[in-house]
Amino acid sequence: MSEQKKILVVDDDRDLCRMLERYLTVKGFAVDQAYDGETALRLVPKKEYDLIILDIMMPGIDGYDVCGRLKTQREYNHIPIIMLSAKSAEMDIVTGFKTGADEYVTKPFEIQKLMKAINDTMEKRRRAREDLGIKHEIKFEFESRYDYLDKVNELISQLFLRTDLAPDEIWNLKLAMHELGINAIEHGNKLDPKKQVKVSCALYTEKLEFVIEDEGEGFDPSSIPDPTAPEGIRRDRGRGIYLVSQLVDEIEYINGGCMAKMVRHLNKPRRAGAPKGPQ
Repeated sequence: MSEQKKILVVDDDRDLCRMLERYLTVKGFAVDQAYDGETALRLVPKKEYDLIILDIMMPGIDGYDVCGRLKTQREYNHIPIIMLSAKSAEMDIVTGFKTGADEYVTKPFEIQKLMKAINDTMEKRRRAREDLGIKHEIKFEFESRYDYLDKVNELISQLFLRTDLAPDEIWNLKLAMHELGINAIEHGNKLDPKKQVKVSCALYTEKLEFVIEDEGEGFDPSSIPDPTAPEGIRRDRGRGIYLVSQLVDEIEYINGGCMAKMVRHLNKPRRAGAPKGPQ
């Protein structure tokens, strides 16, 4: 007999919580309830939840904050999160800052739609862990704004802190992420706040993989001049790309240059001559 899956339902609507508990219990799940974000954050360390259903708009600590905190902690990052949003906030989900949720369901919803989201999300997580070897993964989508970039950088860097990388190596990764983010906002999306930047970070057993994508027209990496060449010393163009290449083990530009993927191998010693962060 398979082990009973545990779900945490977090919503300040107590009637909705009780309704979901009854329905999911009939479907064979073990269900806990939390009526605010603070209670949810206290419950998560006490049980090994298989999935969290999380409302966005709650008093005190809202759903975005709860999701952001959980998705940047190795102990809980693997837990799939389905966020519930009021219909009036639907555009905020599409265009606003995403904190790594695995799925979104808009209120009011049909229970069958939520059930499908639960099954699909759990299956996706199972395949990712078994087939791809991903230990933890977080994803974000945000408007082309510098303050959002800083927030994403800080959240993702918390995941780096849970590796065995030295502090200066973590600093280098944060710098590389920042440079790629600036390129996406300034050169890709041309500072257009209506255009989105998508970011994901996956922690594997032996590597960290960071991907950033913009909605720009792309570019040809081979056309970027070498900033270390004598004729390129006085040029700003290409310096960020060159810097990133010196900070990580691999950098690849995909989809016509609209997507950049960088890799840092966790079991690989620092390359000779690689930049060092603050000591």
